[in-house]
Amino acid sequence: MRPKRHALTQIGGAGDKRQVYSKQDANCPVIAHVSVRNSETRIPIPCWMVNLSEDSCLLTSDHFPPRVIDVYLVIPGLGAKVHAVTRNQGKFTLGLSLTTKIPSDLISKVARIKAVSKAAPVG
Repeated sequence: MRPKRHALTQIGGAGDKRQVYSKQDANCPVIAHVSVRNSETRIPIPCWMVNLSEDSCLLTSDHFPPRVIDVYLVIPGLGAKVHAVTRNQGKFTLGLSLTTKIPSDLISKVARIKAVSKAAPVG
């Protein structure tokens, strides 16, 4: 069978290649400065970064307000804020699309960060 040559099947063209980045587990604490719809202030929320790739990440927290529009992330190890827009929001999760891509060496550096629990001293 020959491929169809209709104009509707040619939208986008064969030259469009979608970049797919692999996600790395990143179980590290971050501070998310969230902006909520119909509000001009940003709310700092402590949360955990579940995974991270060059263009997206997933956060989890018990304190996300409804209708988060965009986020400035303070990621340990980067030394700067990263801007992201909300792709999807659950009850305790926030899927973000980063506006600037993070280099893969920084992603592996963030993925190696481990949180140390406060344990009672033995003895």
